[in-house]
Amino acid sequence: MKLDNFKNNKIFGTPKKENGFTIVELLLVVVIIAIITAVISMLYISFVRSQKGLLNKAGSEANLRTTLYVVAKDIREAAGINAADSGRIIINTSTDPAIISTIEYVSILQSNKTYTLNKIVTTGGVTADPKFVMEYIINKDIFSYYITYITTPDGVPPVPFTLPMSAQDLLDFKLININFTVNKEPSLPARAVSLSTVVSIRNR
Repeated sequence: MKLDNFKNNKIFGTPKKENGFTIVELLLVVVIIAIITAVISMLYISFVRSQKGLLNKAGSEANLRTTLYVVAKDIREAAGINAADSGRIIINTSTDPAIISTIEYVSILQSNKTYTLNKIVTTGGVTADPKFVMEYIINKDIFSYYITYITTPDGVPPVPFTLPMSAQDLLDFKLININFTVNKEPSLPARAVSLSTVVSIRNR
């Protein structure tokens, strides 16, 4: 009986296991939490960048559609074409000799290797300041000119006029293909937006 009491003595008996964590366990938890936080942060940043890219692309496409409509409308209503090249076209807006008015669309190369399209209106010999139309254009050949834009039954695509066009070619062509490829971030090709339309010249 005395022996049992001795074994159960608080001083000489088996010590109880302390509750809590060791330093190694705490460090392991901290490392795991840090890894999870880093992964979540990377996924969030990637998501935000993706959404920003989609919004920028959608905005660029909306602006591009508006620009394409305006340029096509001016060309469609033209009384004649005074000059035509891949990045420049001059439209005569009236057949009346008393009304001398032209619209010039011209692309200008920028320092960032993209093009800006400007609109210049001349009325009665007075030329207004250039009006900005579109920026971040990455294709040099905005305008191309055709007799027909129909692919032959053999699959041969329509052939554009050779530029610069002669005075006779300016009278002969019937269609203009307007093509814009815009990218605010040229280093990211996936964000490029392309739109084009074919305009029929009036009275041809």
